[in-house]
Amino acid sequence: MRHPWNKIRPCIITIAIVLSLSTSMAASLQDMGMAELAELSRPGFMIGAHLKENQISGKASEVILKNYNQVSVGIYQKRTQSESREGWDFSRADPVIEFAERNNLTVYAHPMFGSDGYLSEWLREGRFSDEELLEIIEERIKIILTRYRGKIDILDVYNEGLHRDRPGWREEENMFLRLGWRENEIGRWPIMLEKMLIWCRQYGGEELKLIYNDNRNALPDMPQTEECITLYRALKQAGIPIDGIGIQCHTKITTDGIHRPNGHEKDKGSRFDGEAFARNLRAFGDAGIEVYISESDVHLYGKIDKKKLNLQAEAYRAMLKACIEEPACKAFKTWGFTDASCWKPMSKQNPSYKYEPCPLVFDHNLKPKPAYEAMKSLLIERIGEK
Repeated sequence: MRHPWNKIRPCIITIAIVLSLSTSMAASLQDMGMAELAELSRPGFMIGAHLKENQISGKASEVILKNYNQVSVGIYQKRTQSESREGWDFSRADPVIEFAERNNLTVYAHPMFGSDGYLSEWLREGRFSDEELLEIIEERIKIILTRYRGKIDILDVYNEGLHRDRPGWREEENMFLRLGWRENEIGRWPIMLEKMLIWCRQYGGEELKLIYNDNRNALPDMPQTEECITLYRALKQAGIPIDGIGIQCHTKITTDGIHRPNGHEKDKGSRFDGEAFARNLRAFGDAGIEVYISESDVHLYGKIDKKKLNLQAEAYRAMLKACIEEPACKAFKTWGFTDASCWKPMSKQNPSYKYEPCPLVFDHNLKPKPAYEAMKSLLIERIGEK
């Protein structure tokens, strides 16, 4: 008579093998960076970071290559044409784009044009006719997109044109709006944006994703949300090329530990709710719009301790979760990747105010923070659910 153990033993061995494989797979996933995990979690989804030319070598480049499959590069008009119409300077953009090309990274260029704060003084103060302005617009687009054709994949054609606290365009801060307007039964749009989109398609090619990007469209109750949806639909109805909307998610953990949209005041603003953010992305998707989280970070105010870092981690996880679970959301990009080089909005308003908001997922020494681990954990969980 065979001992019952002989029947049970193969089952135990099988279970042991499965557990061993599961443990091995879990360990393997833990060793991966965010880029590879994102691809396994949702093929084609992009995890990105804004990159500067001094971050493409050494340890910084290693962090980028392990964790990101997309980088954004600044092509600001006041940087690439700072001195004059003819005075081109690509010394900051070229190295980043070449780095991305060598390493097969998707390139998101930001921005071709924007509100007046993004323009050089010679352009803002010049007494140009409408015809001359159109010539300057087309010339800039032609020069940049001829130089980088096939090397840029996504482009913010225009950045931050809409009011932050009410519907409509900031006409006092967008000099190109003087060129006039068009409209149809869906809505109206600036002629300057129409021309920019058409010329970007002409000189950039059919594969280039053309984006309108703004900064108060992340939640359903923000004034730009419906404005961006209407703008996109109106342009599409008119046959004007546009491929998506960029959504900025600059947020903060306030001194009282609440996740809020960012601004120049450290403790004010509504709550940034992850579920509301997900509903908002779904609304864009329901309207047939591709969305790109073009800029995101979570600034910390008050004492930065373990509790505050964990709240930051929860915030990043919630934002990434909403984006990667919404098919219309194609990319989640942070505005930088290390606290050593980050946006400081309160210092911009008041240069004498010194503070360290520590808003990104790697610290000043490129060490992963809890926010990084939270994002990785979410991606691993999604892989395990497949």
